[in-house]
Amino acid sequence: MSSARHRTAAAIALVAALAAPAAAAAPAPSASPAAAPQRLVSLAPSVTETLFALGVGDRVVAVSDHCDYPPQAASLPHVGTFNAPSVEAVLAAHPDVVIGLPSPGNRENVAAMRRLGVRVEIVDPQRLADVPAVTRRIAEVAGAPEAGERLVAALQRDMDAVRRRVAGAPPPRTLMLVGQEPLVAVGPESFLGDLLVAAGAANVAPARGPWPRLNLEVVIAADPEVIVDCSLGTEAGTATLDFWARFPSLAAVRSDRVHPCRFFEVLRPGPRLALAFVELARLLHPDRF
Repeated sequence: MSSARHRTAAAIALVAALAAPAAAAAPAPSASPAAAPQRLVSLAPSVTETLFALGVGDRVVAVSDHCDYPPQAASLPHVGTFNAPSVEAVLAAHPDVVIGLPSPGNRENVAAMRRLGVRVEIVDPQRLADVPAVTRRIAEVAGAPEAGERLVAALQRDMDAVRRRVAGAPPPRTLMLVGQEPLVAVGPESFLGDLLVAAGAANVAPARGPWPRLNLEVVIAADPEVIVDCSLGTEAGTATLDFWARFPSLAAVRSDRVHPCRFFEVLRPGPRLALAFVELARLLHPDRF
């Protein structure tokens, strides 16, 4: 596999869990502060960030390989990826509860953990509107429901402030990507698609699932005015700009509105979502900021 294809596959894997159906599970009983679990394992970056933002980071004993924020989370023992968590590594952490996102790749391992008596909670932020409920659920499982309410209120306040800034602005035709080879777009039926529209964009990606694959003819016909390229490996910018410079007829290229995504880490359904939201809105409507 070429390095470009490998990066594309990795990018899709990082966001695909947002669109996958959750593993089946009976609802777990609500945790009370008195019975709050003391050993938490997180299988996803957004879950880890939420737990730390809730003030229970000192009870997180292991995380997924992708969990890189906050810095203290990165130094915790790793239990594999959210697509392929290691049952053995999870068991070695002696968790009271494991919290993860749904993924077709982790179903068997999640089922194996449950058969072995491990409590596993799967939260499913498929769309932007799901984030408050997911945050509250993580807080409930961790025994910190009041902190969850405060976190949700702060997130909604910060995102509403951005919405007010872009209200009434003409929405530019926008293409947001998570892969270059092949071209993989952020579709309208996805968490990131919701975020893009909320930031004041007209998403030109076709409604063919959360992550539609495009050919260049479709992109040229759509003629996006803004391109936000979140393909892994594009953070430095040069590769992205060189890639799109081959298509000078595109409005986004002509007006220098091709933006390598330098805030990929915060494009997660967690407590830093408002940071991503304001950066995305700034790219779309620089005159409002």
